[in-house]
Amino acid sequence: MHIHILQLCVIQAAASFIHLEPRNVSVLRGREVRFNCSTNAPWDVMNWRLGEDTILVVSVEHGTLARSESISTVNHSMSSLTVWELILSNSSFSQTVQEIRCELLPTNLKSSSALFVQEKGSVRILEGDLSVQRGVFVTFHCQAIGWYPEPSVLWMVNGTSVDRSDYNTSSIQETNNLFNSTSELQLKADTSTTVECWASVSAPLSRQNSSVKLTVVAPKSTQDYTVVIAVIVSVCTIILLAVLILILCYRKKLAKSSSENKASFYSSWADNLSCERRSVADETSGKVNLGYNTEDITSSGHSDLGNRADSTIYISSSPQVPDIVIFSSQNQDLYSNSAKKTVRQVTTV
Repeated sequence: MHIHILQLCVIQAAASFIHLEPRNVSVLRGREVRFNCSTNAPWDVMNWRLGEDTILVVSVEHGTLARSESISTVNHSMSSLTVWELILSNSSFSQTVQEIRCELLPTNLKSSSALFVQEKGSVRILEGDLSVQRGVFVTFHCQAIGWYPEPSVLWMVNGTSVDRSDYNTSSIQETNNLFNSTSELQLKADTSTTVECWASVSAPLSRQNSSVKLTVVAPKSTQDYTVVIAVIVSVCTIILLAVLILILCYRKKLAKSSSENKASFYSSWADNLSCERRSVADETSGKVNLGYNTEDITSSGHSDLGNRADSTIYISSSPQVPDIVIFSSQNQDLYSNSAKKTVRQVTTV
């Protein structure tokens, strides 16, 4: 500080001057910022202004007369050079660059500097730590929220900066005038690495970062899938064969049961038919005529009965003399009591 003041004295000893430095300052909201106003000209009052507001008044005779709560001063003056330092301890955020001025009265000499108070937001990689197979392309998304002005976003992989052409960044300004930025990086997983996303503005100490770990694992062997597929196919084949065998056995059992039922039905029918024929034979004491067909005949149908009997005898391969059946008197009495007489003849061959 003292070296710089001495240099000013040597360079501009022949002429009056006023000098305010630094000329351009960018600072984060709430941070401390310092300015030095130096002059070799005579003066009575030194005014400090921020924009249109007076924030500090210094008198040659009485020192500091008025100042804001967040303002403090230090006098670094020497015999041939006046130097006052202004310390702004809690700078307020502003969307525009503000002018700081140092004015001398009554000479009306003045010097100014630019002050830009910025806002630092947050930064975060959305994906978090990942574990992927080698050769897979992974996409990372980084969000920088609540910055002013628009932040600069930078990606780093294993400590090396990624070329800006390899990722995309977009920003929007919200209603509170702060910027939200989103950046997207696509990376091929070759080796395990650390991925970092950085965001910053021009003010010192504004850089913020977020980092995640990308772990690369070997891809699963194709042989493992082959074994699994072979086992699945074998199991499915066994199950299918078992189902087919059960279906065939079931159908065979149904067929056997059906044939047994048919055989039993035919046997029962034959037995019933044989029993009927034997009962007729027993009742008539003759032989069973297999061609016999029972039929009720009225008294007026004797000729038809005779014709039927003749045709029956003619069809038989071994014609025999039919037996004559004589009904008992008991049966005759039964028929005589009926309103209509019925003649039944039995022909046996």
